[in-house]
Amino acid sequence: MLSMTGFGKGVCESDKWRVSAFVKSLNGKGLEIFVKSNYNLMELEFTVRRLVKEFVKRGTVSVHIDVERKDIIEPVSIEKLVANLQFFKLIRDKLNLSVSDDTILQLAVRFADQPGQEIDQELEEVLSCAMTDALKELLSRRSQEGMFLKADIEERLRKIEEVLEQISIRKDSIYESARKKVLEKAKELGLAQDSALVLNEIALILSKMDVEEEVARLRSHIQRAKDIIKKGDEVGKRLEFILQELHREINTLGTKLPDLSPFVLEVKTEIDRLKQQVANIE
Repeated sequence: MLSMTGFGKGVCESDKWRVSAFVKSLNGKGLEIFVKSNYNLMELEFTVRRLVKEFVKRGTVSVHIDVERKDIIEPVSIEKLVANLQFFKLIRDKLNLSVSDDTILQLAVRFADQPGQEIDQELEEVLSCAMTDALKELLSRRSQEGMFLKADIEERLRKIEEVLEQISIRKDSIYESARKKVLEKAKELGLAQDSALVLNEIALILSKMDVEEEVARLRSHIQRAKDIIKKGDEVGKRLEFILQELHREINTLGTKLPDLSPFVLEVKTEIDRLKQQVANIE
């Protein structure tokens, strides 16, 4: 089980490049990836996204990549600068223009600029190295947090099972109390306790109060949740669905047996707390 929250950092370098990658993940319905950098990495964004998807299946992931070029590059190409100077001087002389040497130099420099940012195979390799290290650390932190979430979820499921046990014990006494009320009413009306009218009334009331099916479904959903947690691997969405089913069943049970409202409220409280925890799980 993995939490959706965490962060990681990776730094790799070569003779030419040094790349620092920072990755942070938060809760999310699906997988969203946002990439920022101090360098134009448009050509490598697909590589970054592919790497993230190898480690993360769900969550909002923010990636920041800092690229530093270690070798010294000339601000302009000397060859281009000399050629540009000759070209602009030729135009000035041919057209007999009154253009100063300073102006010609400015024009020559402008068109002799080296490309400010370039992408090469070495940069891609260093970036992939830094991203992989950052994502491994992210995964480790998500796994550690996931262990705490798992323990908490299992404990809350156990509490719900304990409450269900109390419901199972107390419901029989509620059934018996309802049956006695019908018999007392029948006695007041002078009806025989074993008359068809009285027995049918008892059967009708008890059928409306019967929560055996709800209790069985609640226990079944809890077992399913345990099985999913045990298997691991992207359990968040499946647990969210099971919690919805648990909430529906306990609502029905509470409607049928209002006398058990304190226990129903306790189960609902644990379900709400479970929803908050499950919202953090991949």
